[in-house]
Amino acid sequence: MKSTLATLCTLLLVVACAKQETTKTSNPTQPHKASASKLAPTSKTAKEEPADLSSARTDVGDPMPPYSAKYLDGKAMTMAAEKGNVVFLNVWATWCGPCRFETPELQSLQTQYAAKGLKVIGISVDEGDTDAVKTFVAEQKITYPIAVDPEGGIANLVQTTVLPTSLLIDRTGKIVWRQIGAIMPNDAKLKAAVEKAVAER
Repeated sequence: MKSTLATLCTLLLVVACAKQETTKTSNPTQPHKASASKLAPTSKTAKEEPADLSSARTDVGDPMPPYSAKYLDGKAMTMAAEKGNVVFLNVWATWCGPCRFETPELQSLQTQYAAKGLKVIGISVDEGDTDAVKTFVAEQKITYPIAVDPEGGIANLVQTTVLPTSLLIDRTGKIVWRQIGAIMPNDAKLKAAVEKAVAER
């Protein structure tokens, strides 16, 4: 049953990617390189962002730089407010096939580890209004919070032009894991990183 659903999901992703991006791909899990217009550097900085994004570092071992955005409900999302939580930060977009593919894995992480202090936060870089994001969240029954960053400030901050890009940030605000590309089912390295991060107090 699971393998049948996974196959069906993969086929649907190929169709979605071709329809929305007119990009031919044989592997929907391959990281999607966004066009310059999608993730172009922005002259505006979010309230908490450092003035010079080029000086920010977001490698494993670095502290997560200040960042803020807005959740879909309009409330403020800030990394400063997440100190004490383990945060799985996922940069994605509705037009990105691999992002769609990994959504069930992110939901599974949230479900499995929320009680232990993990908080999955998706940050959509979709441009324009939030209708497409809201529709996707409803269709996929996503329960973890989604923030929106239509100017792509988060992509510049974490220095990526590839979606999805994900970071795991420990309770002290330090980046302890980073990946460019979709999260695969039963990723042992990710599970180990999450288990270690939630165990530390």
